[in-house]
Amino acid sequence: MDFKQLSEKYEQEFMDRVYRILSIPSVYEESETYPYGKAVDDALQETLKIGEDDGFTIKNIDGHAGHIEYGEGEEILGILGHLDVVPAGKGWSTPPFEPTVIDGKLYARGAQDDKGPVMAAYIAMKLLKDQGFEPKKRVRLIVGTDEERDWKGIEHYFAKEEMPKFGFTPDASFPVIHAEKGLLDGYITFSLHGEDEESLVSIQNLQAGDRLNMVPDEAEATLVSSYDLHEDFYHFLDQNNLHGEIDNIGNQYKLTVNGHSVHASKPELGKNAITELLSFIIQLPLSSQDENLLKEIHKGFSKTDGSGLDLKREDNVSGPLTLNMGSLTVTKEQKAQIGFNLRYPVTADYEAVCDQLSNYSQKLNGKWEEYDHLPSLYLEKDHPFIQTLLSVYNEVTGENETAHSMGGATYARALDAGVAYGAMFSHSPDTAHQKDEHVLLSDMRKAIEIYAKVIYELTK
Repeated sequence: MDFKQLSEKYEQEFMDRVYRILSIPSVYEESETYPYGKAVDDALQETLKIGEDDGFTIKNIDGHAGHIEYGEGEEILGILGHLDVVPAGKGWSTPPFEPTVIDGKLYARGAQDDKGPVMAAYIAMKLLKDQGFEPKKRVRLIVGTDEERDWKGIEHYFAKEEMPKFGFTPDASFPVIHAEKGLLDGYITFSLHGEDEESLVSIQNLQAGDRLNMVPDEAEATLVSSYDLHEDFYHFLDQNNLHGEIDNIGNQYKLTVNGHSVHASKPELGKNAITELLSFIIQLPLSSQDENLLKEIHKGFSKTDGSGLDLKREDNVSGPLTLNMGSLTVTKEQKAQIGFNLRYPVTADYEAVCDQLSNYSQKLNGKWEEYDHLPSLYLEKDHPFIQTLLSVYNEVTGENETAHSMGGATYARALDAGVAYGAMFSHSPDTAHQKDEHVLLSDMRKAIEIYAKVIYELTK
């Protein structure tokens, strides 16, 4: 089969189908009727309907996940993707749930993470099926619905369905990701002290961040001040090349600082609105206890390599530890909570990381609690499955790449034997979790070609 020529012919089919799921704002919502909200369920139902209309076997697993399958055999080649997306956020050039093509780029929330790549994998399956290829293994596209939060959907799926012999997820980058860092989400709760006789400023409330796996792009705080904060605040913004706003009613000042949101696996590429806001607040005449406490927090979380928490670690397999302060809240009762996302190297000691987090929390007279933990993933580069994926990639692209590692966490960890495989290339814009998220249509065509060929090679 000429996979390159066929992938080009299927571009319109890709567009027709991906538009249908990109138009659904499948962000998690609390619901008594649906596991992850109606919009997420709509995305699952629509994706399965696409598969059913195209003649595949489909199955909906209680609204938590589903699959689209064809082929015969005892073994399953699993392709795992997800249909939920992070909140769109502000500042888009085009409506985030109205897919738009501009200069060969497809814009929409989920275009890169992960609806576009999921549909590329699906079209690869359809291409093979339409050509009459009969795989000797079952090819199963598994679509999850809670990847951006707690992975409850895929956990529910595999509690009821068979585990594939091997598989991959199109939710990262080519050529092959053979190692993924351990991922730890957690919260530290503590208390501020509020104003005292010497303080001129106190925090009434602070609210920033809505997802731990995103560098927050906005942070807000309401301060009570005995003097006008406008001049100091605008001077701070100017000196630090930041954008923000300040309004007041009487002695209450509402401050907003804007940052730059990126995926938490690469926090060093963003600008964290929380730590930027804190860097202003700690300059103010707070109570001495709160000033020391907030300076300790700023020191701990302003460096994305974890050095502020004495957690700096690195290995040759997966690189350095990364740290993202994803949320911070302070209530009028002075109760406070930090939410963070930490990704540690595959050779790092998880228990030692937890011990250090406990030691740091004690400095705040607080307590840390693990919210979610995904152990690291690591398959040797010479694993036969990896070698097949790699050889197909190199053959299609004409490159001579080797397997890579990354800090992101993908559904590959849900498999007994799995890795991340595309759909980004080295030249691709990395726009996941950002405003104006998009993919290059040329990349999607190439991904379809690679996925079709690798499915063929693994199941012929």
